Amino acid sequence: MSIKKRIKKSLFYTIFIKYFFYPVYSIIWEYLINFKAKLLYILWKLKHGNKDYFNLDNNDKLLIKDDKILQNLSLKIFQESIKHVESTKTTLLSEDHKKKMIARFGEKSTDAIMPYRTSLFEKVDKKLQKEIVEFASSKKMISTAANYMKVFPILTRVQLSLNVPRDNSNLRGAMFWHKDTFGFRNLDFFMFISNVDDESAPFYFLKKKIQASTFMDFENLRPGNIPGERGKIALEEFSKFFSDEETEKMVGNSGTAVFVDSFSTFHRGGFCKSKDRIVLRLCYQSHDAFYEDHVFNDEEYMYDKDISIFNTNNIFYKYFFFKRKSKFMKFLSAFLLKLYRRIGFIVT
Repeated sequence: MSIKKRIKKSLFYTIFIKYFFYPVYSIIWEYLINFKAKLLYILWKLKHGNKDYFNLDNNDKLLIKDDKILQNLSLKIFQESIKHVESTKTTLLSEDHKKKMIARFGEKSTDAIMPYRTSLFEKVDKKLQKEIVEFASSKKMISTAANYMKVFPILTRVQLSLNVPRDNSNLRGAMFWHKDTFGFRNLDFFMFISNVDDESAPFYFLKKKIQASTFMDFENLRPGNIPGERGKIALEEFSKFFSDEETEKMVGNSGTAVFVDSFSTFHRGGFCKSKDRIVLRLCYQSHDAFYEDHVFNDEEYMYDKDISIFNTNNIFYKYFFFKRKSKFMKFLSAFLLKLYRRIGFIVT
């Protein structure tokens, strides 16, 4: 075992990261790296109060069942998206799609070897797209993300995904345990649009919050030479440290949802055995995180092109929809992501 690995497995190093580095860096991240977002967060709370939001109660995930608003929205999305499932599956399973995935991700990528997921968002009615964005940008959803992150968020992704079963397939990619190593703190929202059971890819996540888990690593990881599996942990390896009772298997009817900090919470996507799965994902992030550009032609919001930087005068929504990285932040972001991956303590 290398000296570096011994240090990262030591109790002293773990305590240092958890109880000194993490709280100090949290202050730096909130008040320096995200200074403007912190200021907007304070102004948002003064303007809109602190009442109507989903309370994560000092955890980094929150499972929601039987919420009527979510159920109604989910049903509306399902009724529209189901119209496009069969044609989308035909495209997904075609050789042309596979060739596109190979060209984009490489022939060893989990999305190219046996494609199993694709986007439905572009297929559904424009009116429904706008309604989804309106929900994502509602005061309640923004307040939920802001109160958890402690800075004002950016809506970087609106994703409506279709996952399908594939014959003779195995666990791969995001179906293994992992956390998303793209930043320090964020909040993802996943909502089942279709009913989900063991046959249609449950979503799994670690129940308890672990101090500084953004910097927690495992010693034995999946081989990193397969695109999409870098940093992933096999199920049997993960079970050596966390029992099934310590993890949540998220199943349920349409409208079942979870907020989860995917940068700190270990999670894994389910494996479609015999049924399709449709899920809505919203990503709330800070400008130092890594994310794909969400602004179209430098002026329109990618997921609702009627929202333009020219017709958005509200300072909160201009930041929420259109905040982009400066050249300095691109440099700093790349540096920070490398730092996060190198300083992690190893769970023992």
